[in-house]
Amino acid sequence: MNTISRQLLPWIKVVLAQAVVLAALWAVHDWLPSAGAPLVFAAMLLAQGAAAALVGRMIGLSAFWIPIQLLLPLALAFSAEVPAWAYLAAFLVCALIYWNSASEQVPLYLTNRRTFEALGALVETTKAKSVVDLGSGMGGVVLYLAKRYPRTRVRGVETAPLVYLAARLRLVLARQKNAELLYRSIWDEDLGAHDIVYCFLSPVPMARIFEKARAEMRPGTLLVSNSFAVPGEEPAEFIDVADGRRTRLYLYRM
Repeated sequence: MNTISRQLLPWIKVVLAQAVVLAALWAVHDWLPSAGAPLVFAAMLLAQGAAAALVGRMIGLSAFWIPIQLLLPLALAFSAEVPAWAYLAAFLVCALIYWNSASEQVPLYLTNRRTFEALGALVETTKAKSVVDLGSGMGGVVLYLAKRYPRTRVRGVETAPLVYLAARLRLVLARQKNAELLYRSIWDEDLGAHDIVYCFLSPVPMARIFEKARAEMRPGTLLVSNSFAVPGEEPAEFIDVADGRRTRLYLYRM
């Protein structure tokens, strides 16, 4: 699956989930109460969004898309009444989430649970003492591995402010002593301190990441890239994850 298809697929699923719920509502619209007051109408739209979020989860959308699914019907229905400041607020939130996308050319990709499990299997087989997730997003990989492998030190590095703060809160609440999250560029992390370096970035930085790994990582350690191969370099092996994305992990042994 190429990059464009990967970026479009979640949005296709969002539209599909909303369409399924709308079709179901249309089929039973004669039995539904009248929308009536604006607050009743808004509540019905929120219920529609909640149902679409549930359908989205069933067809493989991550939890990241739940707020979008929940608020999409409201946004469409009340777009004319939305005040100007709301658009500015939405822009600022997006900027805080995608702060580093322009400079590092890495969008926000979230690793799914099946891939967590595949990474866990690598930790077990390699007996890794230290793992780092470059661009750790919401901290899912860090928390999963830290909880299941308490003798392994797991670090995440992230520079998107809002995403970092949300992940930081998750780590504080989890109280996992072997997990840490740093507000740090992926280029400033010393890869030589880790047995497994995991990344889910984009095609753009992969050649540079590999050069950094080759310069810093110790012999026998692993660079693991989710979905994006290093151009011109043959991986030692790859792992096909049995998930809806058809995720492939590329393993480069130093």
